[in-house]
Amino acid sequence: MSFFLLSLLVYGALTLAVATQVTATTEEWGFTLGHFGVAAAGNALLLYVARRRSLAFTGSPALAFLVMNQVYFTINALKYFSPILLYPQFELSLAAQFWGSVAGGAVLMACMLLLRYRGAPTAASMQAWILRYRADLRRLLVVSVVISVVCKLALLSLGYGSAYTEADYGATGARVRTYEDFFLILGSELFGLFALWLGITFLAGSRRVTGAGPLLRLFAGVALLVELAYSVGYLKARAPLLLAAVLFALTSELASRRRAERILKTILLVLPAASLLGIQLTLLLGRVNVPQETGLRFAIAAINRRTDLTDFATAIVVNSGGAAFDPAIIPAAVLNAVPRFLFIGAEKVVPDVYSEVLGGIGWEAYADGVMLADYQDSIFSAGVMAGSVLGFFLLPIALTLLFEAIARLAGPYASRPLFGFVFIPLWLSATHIEVEWATILLNFRQAFTLTVISLTLAWFLRVLHHILVVASRAPAPLSMRSVAITEPAAGS
Repeated sequence: MSFFLLSLLVYGALTLAVATQVTATTEEWGFTLGHFGVAAAGNALLLYVARRRSLAFTGSPALAFLVMNQVYFTINALKYFSPILLYPQFELSLAAQFWGSVAGGAVLMACMLLLRYRGAPTAASMQAWILRYRADLRRLLVVSVVISVVCKLALLSLGYGSAYTEADYGATGARVRTYEDFFLILGSELFGLFALWLGITFLAGSRRVTGAGPLLRLFAGVALLVELAYSVGYLKARAPLLLAAVLFALTSELASRRRAERILKTILLVLPAASLLGIQLTLLLGRVNVPQETGLRFAIAAINRRTDLTDFATAIVVNSGGAAFDPAIIPAAVLNAVPRFLFIGAEKVVPDVYSEVLGGIGWEAYADGVMLADYQDSIFSAGVMAGSVLGFFLLPIALTLLFEAIARLAGPYASRPLFGFVFIPLWLSATHIEVEWATILLNFRQAFTLTVISLTLAWFLRVLHHILVVASRAPAPLSMRSVAITEPAAGS
């Protein structure tokens, strides 16, 4: 209750500060306060459920899924002060945006009440697993960083640049040019994600659990900086910064559960205001040559609306009268998730149901394989595309139940490598929030691939380490023992 009240106080002060700067209408600041109220209730409920049921912040896929959704939901509460710049075709009133957000917040809270996780993973079981296999994780960190860096350097040398720099993908063909290049991209993404988490683990975790000394912590910090520098500095992607902050908060449980909760609470309280710091800096530097009020509204539209969860889904329902959906998007996504070496020519066979649904209301997304509009997909818009309003409510709940079912299956393996190497990849994949049906299935495929790779690498590195240890040992000195030789018996 204290965190809920503190959240209301902080969010109320932030709303007042922004409203006075932009001369907001009663509708704007009223909807903002209402959205913040729903967000504060959801944040408090999530922390309560996690504590009451001893859910692990590190390794609980459904909990990570809901935490990231709540972070996004909280940040975009300021959207009512800004126009919909990126998608003017939505034509949504502030009231429609607000009630769509309230419905989304209610669905997320319903998902929180479904968290039970009978058997695994709890905070104690995940700490025990990391303590048992921390030597394997240390070796995996080194190998993951090396492979990730090598793949990134190879991609740079081949001309795969950032979509936001001069060496953009358009100048290099915009597509993967050879099948070998695909494995470089896959290695960069998979091992980069694993290196990001392992680096955070050895930085945030206590030495008692991770066994990390100063040298290993330094290496983990460098690995983390490399991944963030590549993603943020070169690819110009801001999402990895937010992901790293949330993962650091969740992984801090390996040092102290109270510490993890405090960091997560701080993120939930500070992020909405922190998003405005970049806006104010841009205005102060004079890069936006408009009046301060207009610039602030536009900047909120460009930053805070990019984390929106429900506007796209609400706009599809409102603009189509609930008729723009097609359940065929689900089997199409399943076929799309089949690796191309097993399903050659899939792009010619699998229909683009996503574009067909949006094309029915005049919102073309792709044309001849070229992206025309990058819509803000989420679990809610994916549900709407498959089942209209019913899908809006059912898909997040179904995904939460699926995560719980996987948790029950992995429960008996709490003392084996399979336990963590199933939950950690799935936990990392669950933090991907900007998803449509194709990426939902691809996230599960990514988790499965990372599980197989990590299990194989952990086994190989353990055997190799054992061989090297045995081979480096000096042979034991031979001890000369006196042997008594008895005289043969007479006549023998």
